[in-house]
Amino acid sequence: MLIITGMPGSGKDEFVKVAKSMGFIDAHMGNAVKKNALKNNISLDDKSVGTYATAERKKYGMDIWAKRTAELITNPDITIVDGLRNEEELDYFKNNFHNIIVIAVFANETDRLERILARDREDDSHDYSGMHQRDNRELSWGIGKVISLADYMIVNDSTLEEYHKNVNILLKHIISRHPEINLQSGH
Repeated sequence: MLIITGMPGSGKDEFVKVAKSMGFIDAHMGNAVKKNALKNNISLDDKSVGTYATAERKKYGMDIWAKRTAELITNPDITIVDGLRNEEELDYFKNNFHNIIVIAVFANETDRLERILARDREDDSHDYSGMHQRDNRELSWGIGKVISLADYMIVNDSTLEEYHKNVNILLKHIISRHPEINLQSGH
């Protein structure tokens, strides 16, 4: 199972797009958060979703979003989990699945804000102040630690086309080293 981590706007979604084009199945942790937020009548703006995600972690444990995302996983060998935020989530996946590969996506602050503004998602920040608040919230959850524990790091500091090419190269390298990843088995 591949697990992607990185700060908001670093390029995780674009990484997943390339992986899906190769046959991986996406299990997006943020979708589990949003789905549960909607069930609980939580607004999908950044602050409300972040507050809800934090409250759920306090109530049910730091690994609650890993547990809720795991319920969506049907074929772990070809699944890419997007949105790992802390070591407890990583431990949950390692204790419940085999062959976990963590990939961290890095991009500088300026590029991240430009990408966040361009994608214009409902739960995104719209300025440096908002981005810093979200960054600090995610850092408080432990995202810095899981980034430091990644098996692979990819830097997203060029054009989208170049980044997609680099993601493709990295994924082919990972697949070549892990025979359990059989993308034909998912189709």
